[in-house]
Amino acid sequence: MSTPVETPPVLETRQLTKTFRHGNEVVEAVKDVTLRLEEGEFVAVMGASGSGKSTLLHLIAGLTRPDSGRVVVEGQDLADLRDGRLTRFRRRRIGLVFQSYNLIPALSAEDNILLPVLADGRGRPTTEKLEELLEQLALLERRRHRPDALSGGEQQRVAIARALVSDPAVLLADEPTGNLDSVTTQDICRLLRKLRDEQHRTILLVTHEPAVAVWAQRVLILKDGRNLTEFSTAELDDAQHLAARYQDIVSTAAEMEASR
Repeated sequence: MSTPVETPPVLETRQLTKTFRHGNEVVEAVKDVTLRLEEGEFVAVMGASGSGKSTLLHLIAGLTRPDSGRVVVEGQDLADLRDGRLTRFRRRRIGLVFQSYNLIPALSAEDNILLPVLADGRGRPTTEKLEELLEQLALLERRRHRPDALSGGEQQRVAIARALVSDPAVLLADEPTGNLDSVTTQDICRLLRKLRDEQHRTILLVTHEPAVAVWAQRVLILKDGRNLTEFSTAELDDAQHLAARYQDIVSTAAEMEASR
């Protein structure tokens, strides 16, 4: 009887570490972080400001090189890629969404969405594929508008569409609701969850907000650059219960550190 072949994860980090120097001080932004995302998982990394969330995401995206450890996406170790190949790999297999949208002011919503594939030299996607993407993100009627004519929520939907236009293996979102009001925040979270549920998208999101993290299937807690623990959101009723669980974990970790 043959042994089942284990499917490799879409994303995996192994003992990822990154330090920065500020004058004479060395800051360990990320310390030995190991995580794993299977295909179709929606995972949130939660932590306070300065916990290393954004640095971790930048390491996973290949925007910053780690001091040690590995980032593997679809079996590809990013450390094996030199800058040019890494840039091409990121454009094609890693979708990025930022808090500040990072749209080009002079371009329309549609042209902002198409930027990654055009920069990669692959030409425009088919009209059918583009229309489908615009419809999924509720942008059909806003496709010709420039960013200054769009609301914050619409700009973030454009940014998400831009991240998806290359059909990436994993979508990375860095505080994607940080500049949005509470109602629009829930709209964006609902959209991300829909992408996971209906399209089986693999999503890694970093946030400090329980109301955002609760939309994920699994939450990883980061403190002082280390992953403390993780838990499933299936056992939690709402954002208030998630916030209480998060606070218990962080408080217990602080008490253990103080007793050493």
